[in-house]
Amino acid sequence: MLMAYSLTPAGPVALPDSAVPQDDPRASWIDLLKPTPEEDRTAEKFLGVSIPTQAEAEEIEFSSRFYSEAGGQFLTVSIVAGVDAGTPVLTPLTFVLSRGKLATVRYEDFAAFRQFLVRSTKVGDVCGEPVGVMVTLLESIIDRIADVVEKTGSEIDRLNREIFTRDHRGRIASGKRRERKLEGYLVRIGFQNDIVSKTRESLASIERMLQYVTAGGVGQPLLRKADGPSIKLMARDVRSLTDHLSFLSNRATFLLDATLGLISVQQNEVISVLTVAATILLPPTLIGTVYGMNFVHMPELDWTFGYPIAILVMVASALVPYFILKRRGWF
Repeated sequence: MLMAYSLTPAGPVALPDSAVPQDDPRASWIDLLKPTPEEDRTAEKFLGVSIPTQAEAEEIEFSSRFYSEAGGQFLTVSIVAGVDAGTPVLTPLTFVLSRGKLATVRYEDFAAFRQFLVRSTKVGDVCGEPVGVMVTLLESIIDRIADVVEKTGSEIDRLNREIFTRDHRGRIASGKRRERKLEGYLVRIGFQNDIVSKTRESLASIERMLQYVTAGGVGQPLLRKADGPSIKLMARDVRSLTDHLSFLSNRATFLLDATLGLISVQQNEVISVLTVAATILLPPTLIGTVYGMNFVHMPELDWTFGYPIAILVMVASALVPYFILKRRGWF
């Protein structure tokens, strides 16, 4: 999908779908979402440079993400998307600046883009030219990432409370249902940790881009003087979010270890119960086995009260180890 915008003092204004960018002098920014080959060719005519393919945009080398070619500047960052849908992915977003025009190439429908279009109407003078659009769009992306970090932190807090829930006696709950819940917590912790790792990678990509544009690109200054404070503020926000994500990553790792530990404790309790049961049943089993050998010369077989005495001995032999193990706190 290709959307063309005219950059006005009031912010970006969408042009009609039928407008061909190179034939409309008002077009200053085009946004490509999952572009078709035909849309790529249209964008290339509009900018006068080649548009990188998705495979090229996904390369991780610094030189493949930030470079100058044929008078155009190419900047690619990795953005985390699909968090709300439960399928977080890292996807490239490419900015192409050429001939005083801007193109954005993306392969996911970022929530940050929708937020940017709303925000741009309030800071229209800033978004009146391509570089301003790029800077403001980056600010919206960082704001969106901050929302993701905040939501992830809240979910990790919720997991912490649920995992360490205590009963009315102040003990951590146990039982079969509890064990199934712990297995579910492992999945939820893994999901949150996946979001944390992808978000950190996205912030690292944005930080590299900010360093590149601050340095002035490859011999071609990219920023206006007025963009300096915004870039510095974004850099501070990125560092702050990265530090907070490190904290969340440590918390997720702790919860993962704690959950695995609780599962091991519950499994050990099951083994302990089975061990105690085997220990309790061993003496009566031994006695019953002895009197089941059916030897001819067994004087107890002629006793009038031999059978009830044997039963009592078996019960006593089970109760004695039971009370001994109970006293020692084995179960």
